[in-house]
Amino acid sequence: MLLDPRIIILFGANALLLFLSSLVNSSLAALCLYVVLLGPMIVLPALYLHHRSLTACMLISGLWVDASLPAPFGLFTCAFLLLGTLISLARIRFRSESNYHPTLLAHAANLSCIALITIATGIQHFAIPAFWLQVLLTTLLSHAALLVVAPWFFNLERLLFELCHVATEPDDFPTL
Repeated sequence: MLLDPRIIILFGANALLLFLSSLVNSSLAALCLYVVLLGPMIVLPALYLHHRSLTACMLISGLWVDASLPAPFGLFTCAFLLLGTLISLARIRFRSESNYHPTLLAHAANLSCIALITIATGIQHFAIPAFWLQVLLTTLLSHAALLVVAPWFFNLERLLFELCHVATEPDDFPTL
């Protein structure tokens, strides 16, 4: 098969996570607090899919996030493709059966996304201390939320694999 059918499940789960984090952000907006929960969207596709299917899943998910969030268009599409590729290249070092390694990868990917958002806002804001306080609060709140959300999200994706009767094991890279 040209593309893995798990792409649809992973994209649907990513869209659900983005929707739920948008609901949380709309509730927290009155307090000027926000959560960025983009890291878990990248991890399981990078650990489970071959490169062609990974590229398709990251492209679709990145475009969805770009269309939903107020950031320069293409920022998250390129970031998802790059981070997905980096995780995929190192996936032999990570176990995807439990949630420990995927959660660590989600924290690293999420920190990268927060750094990209910070850089994309422009260097004119870097001299303002309140900007860095907002970035720090967003980072701390996002990573505290990831401690709960990431394992739940990974278990949801695995459960969806089982419910849809698709392969629940990661694909291996072909050996030369």
